[in-house]
Amino acid sequence: MKLSNNTIIITGGTSGIGLAYAKELLKRGNKVIVIGRNQKTIDRVMKEYKGLIGLQGDVSSLDSIRKMASFIKENYPEANVLFNSAGIMRSFKLLDEKMELEQATAEVDINLKGTMWMTQALLPQLCKQNEAMVVTVSSGLSYLTSPIHPVYSATKAGVHMYTDALRIQLNKSGKNIHVMELVPPLVAETNLEPNGTKGESTTSMPSMSLDTLVKHGIKGMEKNKKRVVPGLSKVLRFAGKFFPDSFSNSMVRG
Repeated sequence: MKLSNNTIIITGGTSGIGLAYAKELLKRGNKVIVIGRNQKTIDRVMKEYKGLIGLQGDVSSLDSIRKMASFIKENYPEANVLFNSAGIMRSFKLLDEKMELEQATAEVDINLKGTMWMTQALLPQLCKQNEAMVVTVSSGLSYLTSPIHPVYSATKAGVHMYTDALRIQLNKSGKNIHVMELVPPLVAETNLEPNGTKGESTTSMPSMSLDTLVKHGIKGMEKNKKRVVPGLSKVLRFAGKFFPDSFSNSMVRG
């Protein structure tokens, strides 16, 4: 797919992976709309990166997604790329008796439901375009669990499976919509995990730079790749197939 003259919607586009791709895709002559929950953050990002278009919304809220989809349809009917980047990662103990049930599934609402809901809401519009694309962001941890991130890995495994199903259904429908799964390894620059679990930590793993991840993903989008599995994610994919228990156990110490 030619990555210019598109209208691109990026959830989680005001920070981390989403913002990194937004900046690169803007440079390539695309109209880029970044979605974020905090209007102050949106305003700051738009001021810093001239040309980006900001849209406030919450992918964990069905009401918000319906409003965003309606706004996009009315104001950007030509939108033809959806980049699902919104996500959170938390470490916590399942044996914590003080944790509310709602807190235990925050990643499900944003990482998994948000990806599914946003895609479903915009699919009718994407299907009307001559050529379109949906990008989902899973993780190397979709291939095996990180014990101190008990829900994150599960949601990313769900994103992986959902993306495959979406691709197959669209292929069979004859619609010209490319579906690519981006499978990032650890990218420390994203500050994805705001909190830690006291007394426990993941083992030291090499971190990929945001610039490198963006280069891998852009190349994959241009070539209509089914999935892009760069760096350590390849190792985690192999480990998930052949040594899931030993590798998961080695990811916790202390």
